[in-house]
Amino acid sequence: MKTRPLGDRNGMALVLTLLVVSLLTVVVLDFLRESRVRSALAAVYRDETKALFAARSGQETAKLILLEDAKSNISRDALTEEWAQTAIPVPIDDNYAFVSIRDESGKVNVNHLTTSKGYPDERWDGIFRRLLKLLDLDPGLAGAVVDWIDANQEVSGEGAEDGYYMSLKKPYHVKNAKFDSVDELLLVKGFSPKIMAKLRPHITVWSSEKININTATPLTLMALDDAMTEEMVKGIIRMREKSPFTKREQIKRVPGVDAVYANIALAIDTRSDYFSVDSTSTIGETTKTVLAVYKRKSATLQTIYYKVF
Repeated sequence: MKTRPLGDRNGMALVLTLLVVSLLTVVVLDFLRESRVRSALAAVYRDETKALFAARSGQETAKLILLEDAKSNISRDALTEEWAQTAIPVPIDDNYAFVSIRDESGKVNVNHLTTSKGYPDERWDGIFRRLLKLLDLDPGLAGAVVDWIDANQEVSGEGAEDGYYMSLKKPYHVKNAKFDSVDELLLVKGFSPKIMAKLRPHITVWSSEKININTATPLTLMALDDAMTEEMVKGIIRMREKSPFTKREQIKRVPGVDAVYANIALAIDTRSDYFSVDSTSTIGETTKTVLAVYKRKSATLQTIYYKVF
């Protein structure tokens, strides 16, 4: 009986050994790769969780600041107060959450362009149109806003109702109700991200029916009346920085404002009840932001809007 030469059997064993080693190497490398991926994902999840809870802690700190402010004996809200700092650092273990509190009552509320019954409001429509003009935007955008939130299907001038929105490539119905967020304006005819970038610092959908003259942006103050001038606005800002207004009548001390006070009195105030809070935390390479809006009444806060991104 013939047998294979010893060399052939050794060669076959070597090949099998190399094959097994190769397979084991592939398995081990795959295992190590999967372990690294799982470890990286676990680290990302850990950082995301820590960043989220840090941002939430920032919100809680902001709420305490607003409630402490409400308990003070100061009968107005102004940019000279603690809550109005540009960015409040809140230490969270070895990291920070950075909190910014903004007064929504210092802006033009686009929901006020119609009354509670859904009819156009001439005063606020005029204020919003002046704001648009000051920003070099089409005042006709106000008509589209009115049609979006009014109670009917009648097109008001430059506006649009279902006939326009249902003819779009991706059709949808006009809302015929108040805005729930500022970003919702992007659904309205004529509004774009570029336009919103200009408008966003000056508009809101959360506030009472008065503008706080202690916190209003310069353009918001200018938009209060056709007769408002840059000098009047500069005078208001200088006076509120030195000594914030405690009563709306005090604005008449600013040269020239007395002549227009009767036209703006019903649209202004010196107190605020709606505040937006932006809380951001970065852990590792992960950043989490919580944006919330609170309605402050006496010594309580009601959450109106809450978004994590």
